[in-house]
Amino acid sequence: MLRQPMSSTFNKALSIIFLVFFLFLGINNTAIAQRFGGNQMEEGVSDRTYSSSAMQELDYRNIGPFRGGRSVAVSGHPDQPDTYYAGFTGGGVYKTSDGGKNWVNISDGFFKTGSVGAITVAPSDPNIIYAGMGETCIRGNMSPGDGMYKSVDGGKTWTHIGLPESHFIGEIAVHPKDKDVAWVAVMGHAFGTEGNKERGVYKTTDGGKTWQKVLFHNKHTGAVDIEVDPNNPRILYASLWEAFRNPWKMSSGGKGSGLYKSTDGGETWKNISQRPGMPKGLLGKIGVAVSPVNSDRVWAIIENENGGVFRSDDNGKSWDRINSERNLRQRAWYYTHIMAGTESENEVYVLNVGFYKSTDGGSSFERIGTPHTDHHDLWIDPNNSDRMVVADDGGGQVTYNGGKSWSSNHKYSTAQFYQVITDNQFPYWIYGAQQDNSTVGIKNRTADYGIDKRDWHPVAGGESGYIAPDPENANVTYGGSYGGYFNKFNSFTNQSDRIDVWPDNPMGAGAKDLKYRFQWTFPIYISPHNPDLLYATSQFVHRSDDEGMSWDTISEDLTRNDKSKQEESGGPITKDDTSVEYYNTIFTFAESPVKQGVLWTGADDGLIHVSRDNGDSWTNVTPDGMPESLASIIDPSPHDAGTAYLAANRYKFDDFQPMLYKTTNYGKSWTKITDGIPKKDFTRVIREDPNKEGLLYAGTQTGVYVSFNDGEQWQPLQLNLPSVPVTDLAVHKREKDLVVATQGRSFWILDNLSVLHQLNDNVINSGYYLYKPETTYLFGNHTDVQPGQTLGENPEDGVVVHYNITDAAVDQKEVQLQFAEPDGDVIRTFSNQEDLDGNEVKKSEKFYEKEHEVSPDVLTTKQGQNKFVWNMRYPGATDLDGRQILWAGSTRGPTAVPGAYKVRLIVDGETVNEQSFKITKDPRIETTQDDFEAQFDLQQTIIAKLDTTHKTINRIREMRKELMDVKKEYANDKQIQDRIHSLLHTLSEVEGELMQTKAESFQDVLNYPIKLNNKLASLANTVGTGDGRPTEQQYAVYKELASKVDSELKKVEPILRGETSDLIEELEQESIPIEN
Repeated sequence: MLRQPMSSTFNKALSIIFLVFFLFLGINNTAIAQRFGGNQMEEGVSDRTYSSSAMQELDYRNIGPFRGGRSVAVSGHPDQPDTYYAGFTGGGVYKTSDGGKNWVNISDGFFKTGSVGAITVAPSDPNIIYAGMGETCIRGNMSPGDGMYKSVDGGKTWTHIGLPESHFIGEIAVHPKDKDVAWVAVMGHAFGTEGNKERGVYKTTDGGKTWQKVLFHNKHTGAVDIEVDPNNPRILYASLWEAFRNPWKMSSGGKGSGLYKSTDGGETWKNISQRPGMPKGLLGKIGVAVSPVNSDRVWAIIENENGGVFRSDDNGKSWDRINSERNLRQRAWYYTHIMAGTESENEVYVLNVGFYKSTDGGSSFERIGTPHTDHHDLWIDPNNSDRMVVADDGGGQVTYNGGKSWSSNHKYSTAQFYQVITDNQFPYWIYGAQQDNSTVGIKNRTADYGIDKRDWHPVAGGESGYIAPDPENANVTYGGSYGGYFNKFNSFTNQSDRIDVWPDNPMGAGAKDLKYRFQWTFPIYISPHNPDLLYATSQFVHRSDDEGMSWDTISEDLTRNDKSKQEESGGPITKDDTSVEYYNTIFTFAESPVKQGVLWTGADDGLIHVSRDNGDSWTNVTPDGMPESLASIIDPSPHDAGTAYLAANRYKFDDFQPMLYKTTNYGKSWTKITDGIPKKDFTRVIREDPNKEGLLYAGTQTGVYVSFNDGEQWQPLQLNLPSVPVTDLAVHKREKDLVVATQGRSFWILDNLSVLHQLNDNVINSGYYLYKPETTYLFGNHTDVQPGQTLGENPEDGVVVHYNITDAAVDQKEVQLQFAEPDGDVIRTFSNQEDLDGNEVKKSEKFYEKEHEVSPDVLTTKQGQNKFVWNMRYPGATDLDGRQILWAGSTRGPTAVPGAYKVRLIVDGETVNEQSFKITKDPRIETTQDDFEAQFDLQQTIIAKLDTTHKTINRIREMRKELMDVKKEYANDKQIQDRIHSLLHTLSEVEGELMQTKAESFQDVLNYPIKLNNKLASLANTVGTGDGRPTEQQYAVYKELASKVDSELKKVEPILRGETSDLIEELEQESIPIEN
């Protein structure tokens, strides 16, 4: 029979019943969730940005390498013979207070840009320092600055003091007797051909509060050098330089260039470029110097067809060319620096590739060796000419003996890297090419205290190239450099093989007539689907399937191929073709990691192409409306074959807008995605997280940004990263790390991106939220790198637990993290209210401002994100009361074995959240799980015996004190005195066997041998060293030591219990209270 449908009335009633029931459940669940927050709500997809407090416990770590990058500015002061300053072209300002033995950055947190063009200490006050941002060695990838900064306390703090549109500052001169009077040579906007008005020489008379433009020629000409006569500060010399760069050309020289002189403190100026003896025709870059020994003697080094070193002995009225050597004036736009010696009027220095000194007024020069080449600035102590500091493309170096020896340039991590790529070794390695140095392969972490020079080495390629590590052979890398240089390098055999696509060296030639236009940084790429396929690009895409032994061209010219933009570069005086200015080249290349054969290219002229058939055909998919731009990085999505991201820029057109684009249909349409990035913070790179779709990272001229919603909105991910140009990013999929390549601060790593993967609105809206920890390796690295040390920083050693707090009343609550085994057995519990010894934590208002002073076993409870690192150790043995000396041992507990664990977030006794995590072994070792557990068990057994031993010693000391009190009370009772003396003797004898009581300092044990407790602690340390099964002898030694300990414990057990002594009975009868 057919079942009749229920009546509508009944349906409604039933619906109401169910609704009330589920509402009741929902209310109760919500109440539980709202009470403590927790992970009760479903994970949501982010549709907004987050407060910086939600990410405040994430930190980048600088891994090095500690090998100096480019510096163009140095200074010092005669009153401080060990103090010097160096300004780096991307790295900010560094200071040494010990003559170059150690350098520390002093501008982080103050400077908004990273490139320093000039730095000068006021001669009248060593605490006053002026710094001008942006270098005037106008390289193709140089970074514009944001004006002038000043410190009044020797570099402890800095204040921005104006000239924000100066962009590039060549020199600063400070009045020798008035620290508030200074002149600045402003180059202005060197990129593009439009020019700008904030150029020329500026003067301040109030320490930078206000500035007056005192020398200006036109908007295409800037000032590059300025020199004040130290004997008469009303006399100044300044050079103006007409120069510019655009993407396809560099020009140095023009009608605006010239040398000027002022005799009224810079208020008015005269052009002295046409004075007798000066070169005829167009002038380029000019450097100028005044002898402090004889103010009549002035030198100038001049870029000109008949240029060289010129000297005037009459204050610039007339000149003689005294030296025309090419090694002093080669590549004039990059060098042209001259400095006067301080001891003799015949002493003068010229800085070029080499460091040159003349002692005969400039007629002849001798080259002086320095740690690096390519020199740009020099400061000489006016009272001691042997004391100098030089700036070059390896940093700043100090000499105290006139250049016979110099301080090292391996004291700061200021390398400029072009790209970054990682491999999948363990630990993984990071690769990049350092400007004006070699390529580098460096470990991301070590098992030592830090990452030092033993942990990195050169790999394939040269200073400017891409690097591609062979995914099947960790020893092999492929790398390139300018001029189409391309090699394969095996670090195990040290064998290097040239595999240039077209080995016809183009150096010095323009791009127009070249068969292949290889950029300064041409892409090199290995297919993620087929490790036998190697790619390189010129204006074409080239592919090899035999490790570079032969090459096929698989595309047409994928650029605009505008011949008018392929002419020779440099001029109108000095040509300069290095391939930096080679235009209409493919600048970025990638293959979809999702679908083989989907190939993308981006050109330096802005054209974007895609091939969906492995290179057989190509489609122009340039975004509509995108102006001619440098396509810096194209990043195919690791989640979807049709999705790709593009980072472009136009800074070489004097246009600094950020340019990020996204396509989801193979380039048929694009969306610009730059909301949240400042309008002048131009972009170099974009990457999508391979573990979280739509989580994007971007690198800009000043730092790193993140988007949680596929580019719709961006926010800074700067954290502790200094303001520095970011040239490339790489996300390591296995380790969930963000690797940052910088132009001036080497490599940085942001560990534990899983926190960003989990961050969503539920985290922010919960009162308490516990993030799921990442898998932790038993690796054993250390992390105590101190500022100034030349060590890259390791990641934190332990299980890193992040938790978020938004409960305003948290200070009135106890918050705990509890680590447990899979079955729930508690390992350790940590609290915000007391440490592991039970000592109360007293929170002052500065509690969190000095977290490095907070005990590592105490939880923080800041509003927002907090972090705790569990060292993976089980509880250890009890410590001795008072002095404890243990040679080669400790009381710490054993390390957890590989396996699954839990962590609970507990608030006022109630578990709010619980997360599982794993600890895993170093994948390189062969230790089995049984081996780990055997090691743990023996260590745990030893520690338990040590714990019993130490508790007994502590009880012996307590009993001794009690007995001494009794002895004192019964001083006239000989029987009691004798009994107590016997007991005390037994206690001391046993104590003396359990521990060395005579040792009062650490090395006393060399005089007084260690005893049983120390032997146990040492054995525990021996067993716990490394990851391996205990040896038979370790078991045997423990058995022997345990037997001896037990024997001693039996001797005092009756005494410590206080049960069988006649004395005790007698004392009880006398009603003397004795604690049992």
